[in-house]
Amino acid sequence: MPDLALDLRNLRYAVAAAQHGSLRRAASALNISQSTLTRRVQLLEHRIGFRIFDRSAGGVRLTAAGQLFLEEASVGAQQLGQAIELATSIQQGERGDLQVGVLLPLAGGRLHLALKEFHRLYPHIRVCLHEGSQQQDLARVMTGELDISFMAGTPKLSGQEALQLWTESIYVALPENHKLTEREALDWDDIASETFVVSQHGAGPEIRDYLVRKLSAPSFRPKIDVHDVSRHSLLNIVAMGYGISLASASIASGMSEGVTFLPIRGDLEQLAWSAVWSPTNSNPALRYLLRLVKNIASGWLSHAGANGAGAALMIAAGFHALMDPSFCGLAQILDPFV
Repeated sequence: MPDLALDLRNLRYAVAAAQHGSLRRAASALNISQSTLTRRVQLLEHRIGFRIFDRSAGGVRLTAAGQLFLEEASVGAQQLGQAIELATSIQQGERGDLQVGVLLPLAGGRLHLALKEFHRLYPHIRVCLHEGSQQQDLARVMTGELDISFMAGTPKLSGQEALQLWTESIYVALPENHKLTEREALDWDDIASETFVVSQHGAGPEIRDYLVRKLSAPSFRPKIDVHDVSRHSLLNIVAMGYGISLASASIASGMSEGVTFLPIRGDLEQLAWSAVWSPTNSNPALRYLLRLVKNIASGWLSHAGANGAGAALMIAAGFHALMDPSFCGLAQILDPFV
């Protein structure tokens, strides 16, 4: 395959020689030796099969064929150079599209930080976010419709990569006028007889399974109403008094009018969040997002006891140093999946 970069460079040398009317002056302007420029022009003439210049002691003069060639080739070379630059930036992950499935809250927390910083570092990569059920997102990752999905739990799928990134405490979401909001924390027995509302989207199915596991007994099953609404609308349903729900720490740390969040006393179980992607995915931008999310997850590990805005402030202090592109070498050592 022809070396297009070499041809473009040789063409640039020929254009410079034509502009200066002298190989010596063109070489000086390009800061290369005259012998190098002469050899490159000769290589170009050999490649195209005719002389571009008539040479004399006074300098160089375009041949008729050479003048037409440079006029036409210069326009094409500029377009080709732009095409090579654009294609190279896509191949290196600096441009392109990234299809991302999200089941966890974006209003705050670590994924919010990751996507915000990713957009700052790679503004030419268009990130398209998709919300759906966990089953839908897993299928879309397998078919290539999604490059990556962030979801609850630690899915195990044949042929797919999954990495647990972090865990979050689980809170009970109550209407602000509920009688239990006077307490500082709740026991499972306090809420066993309540009506729970969950969404059929996002992490709703996982929350429903979690409730069944925590509250079911031989003669008892929790009352769970499933709604076909978004996460935000589900909290509005709680605020209207239709039931209570469960929420992760990133949701509980946000602003939810009419809703009170309380921890569950003595329950150390955490809700895990994972990234799932295909190891055969060739989208270069995926590597950058994976590395960045893993770095943020690692940065939060030392602050596992913190929550909400306090934790966000702690990570923000060292965030830009961690995300510096010069850090990538260390990140590759830390991240076996990159």
